[in-house]
Amino acid sequence: MFRKFVSSLCAVVMLCGCGSQPASSRPDTAALAAKAVKDLGLEEKTEELEDRIVQGLFFFEEDTLEASSVYIHNDSSADIVAVFDAKDVDSCREKIDTYLQTTKLQMQNYYPDEVFKVDNAVVEDNGSLIVLIICDDLQAAKKEADTLLGK
Repeated sequence: MFRKFVSSLCAVVMLCGCGSQPASSRPDTAALAAKAVKDLGLEEKTEELEDRIVQGLFFFEEDTLEASSVYIHNDSSADIVAVFDAKDVDSCREKIDTYLQTTKLQMQNYYPDEVFKVDNAVVEDNGSLIVLIICDDLQAAKKEADTLLGK
């Protein structure tokens, strides 16, 4: 009787494990953003933001993102590399658009040479992962976004 109980319990435990999705199936936003920063040659110009700062910078609600990684300029430029694993892609894109509009206004007042980059920001998604890149090399930014999204 005891053996039957133990073997049944083991079978139930193993079956419960089969239905769950492994944590590794989610994209690693930190690795993707770090790769983009390196590939675009922005290591010296950007620094990674903490999650709480990302929430405040983009005004994301708590349930908008699974994960994110954002590298932002540490000088007087608009450069940014951001990778967002979105729960709600539409809401996330709206917040990114608001960020871009605000950044453009700031750049017009303080660094007008950066407005062109903001106007031509690369914002691409694949249905759950969103990539935002602002940098000097627009072609490279577009190519990098496509690579990160597997296009």
